[in-house]
Amino acid sequence: MRFLKPAPKLALIAAFLIPATGMSAYAAAKHPAYKLRHDNFELMGRAMKGTFDQFKRPAPNLAVIRANANVLASAATKVKGHFPPGTGPGAGIKTDALPAIWQRPAEFNAAADRLVNATKGLQAAAAGGDMAAIQKAAGAVGASCKSCHDSFRKGRS
Repeated sequence: MRFLKPAPKLALIAAFLIPATGMSAYAAAKHPAYKLRHDNFELMGRAMKGTFDQFKRPAPNLAVIRANANVLASAATKVKGHFPPGTGPGAGIKTDALPAIWQRPAEFNAAADRLVNATKGLQAAAAGGDMAAIQKAAGAVGASCKSCHDSFRKGRS
């Protein structure tokens, strides 16, 4: 029985292509902007949860709400910078971010600006101490988050 030898050129091409594709996916997954945005959104999620958890208490802790509002206002200003070219699904990165972020940057930036404004509103309301105003402002932040998720983030099942 005769064994077939792989063509030397094909073997050489495969030897270069297989690691190169793996390296490019690895490099894309390690892009610093991806981790920064993931961490920033996790921080925002914890601050939102912490704020809404306070509303469930008989006596909400205003200091906790103010601290969370400050976190949200600071984190919201970073959102626009967390999506540079090469950090989305088109670059082979596993992400919940939709290609629309990179395809419609003006629309995405406007949504990010609305988030910044909403978080500043929450921050101002928290500084004022009126719980009804704080809850209304927190609802506006939540609506801003939802709007962006609906347009620029994969749905979760």
